[in-house]
Amino acid sequence: MKNNYLLERERKHCFDYFYENFVKEEKVYGLMPDTVPSVRGDCSVAANGFMLAGMAIGADFGYISRGEAQTICEKTLETLIKLEKEGGFFYHFYHLSDGRKLEKTELSLIDTALLIAGALTAGAYFGGKTMELANRIYSECDWEYFYCKPKRLFYMGKFEIGFSGYWDCYAEQLIVYFLAAGSEKGKNIAKEAYYSFTRLNSKYRDEQFIFTWFGSLFTHQYSHAFIDFKGYRDMLGTDWFQNSVKATLENRKYCIDHADVFKGYGENGWGLTSCQTADGYKGAIGAYPSGNNNKESVSDGTIAPCGALGSVVFTPAESLAALEHFYSMPQLTGEYGLYDAYNEQLGWFSKSYISIDKGITLLMAANYEKQTVWKSFCGLPCIKKAFEILEFQEEKQ
Repeated sequence: MKNNYLLERERKHCFDYFYENFVKEEKVYGLMPDTVPSVRGDCSVAANGFMLAGMAIGADFGYISRGEAQTICEKTLETLIKLEKEGGFFYHFYHLSDGRKLEKTELSLIDTALLIAGALTAGAYFGGKTMELANRIYSECDWEYFYCKPKRLFYMGKFEIGFSGYWDCYAEQLIVYFLAAGSEKGKNIAKEAYYSFTRLNSKYRDEQFIFTWFGSLFTHQYSHAFIDFKGYRDMLGTDWFQNSVKATLENRKYCIDHADVFKGYGENGWGLTSCQTADGYKGAIGAYPSGNNNKESVSDGTIAPCGALGSVVFTPAESLAALEHFYSMPQLTGEYGLYDAYNEQLGWFSKSYISIDKGITLLMAANYEKQTVWKSFCGLPCIKKAFEILEFQEEKQ
């Protein structure tokens, strides 16, 4: 089928994006630019997590030899080990030139978690020294350091003024609880933290689901890129995989229903998620339902291909149809496949890429075809242990 061919094309483009753009200089080898072209000359550690998992995908799909991919991962992990950290946690951004943290960047729980998830995926896939280095980074994280015991919640970040914000509602942070549960330094708090955050329930049109504050699709994708929740329920009866299916379908319905408001929205023009816009990056691009009685999401006609493609494991038919639609627009494709976003209402098409957006597309496209990341990450003893500690039950078929 044409759209399956296009998925392979986009998957290979995403891999090439990471393979060709990580830093090759010895001192900072492996650091991944936040964007390409790079605006600030900075590395995003979450992007490095996607890049490390991406090397395993490259080997699994035959884009690169296993030996070269493993060497890239090991040299990258050696660089990451040397970066400035606190409590074992990484800062959000580092300078690509010398590995120093950016002057006003925060110590980030979620970005560290995504980096570790990617490192452990590579470690599980390649084994040996790669696994040793990944485990070294993982074992250094003191999860209790980022935990607010009185509120039974993890902090979001540590800034110059101290810790700020809490993971108090459902978003992309499920990966945090699993990594904490699988760690000696987090197993005593992980379950308490997991069952303490608020689950906001509503629907846009048809499907009731646990929604996220900005109604942005990436929040229903990032943890799922590493953890295969299909067939599992937690103690509250939550099926996170089906929750993401519902969230994705409702996001699409929102775009269909607003096709008369914004040119480009429709049954194949959908996928509202954080991305570049004509006015710069906006993290609140999303659909209803969203927080504060639907006042927190931003819908301005901007569509990011990674919104639909990062959900290909949840809504394969709808996502592949969207992929074909995206590739029908020559202005939306460049050297590494689909650009970050576009807005037909404004006649605007991005001419750059965001690493985490190419990353979620790559990982989900690999999971859809061969379950590459899921098999590696979920096969780890620490993650199997986390499922038990968090009391997830596999549904009987």
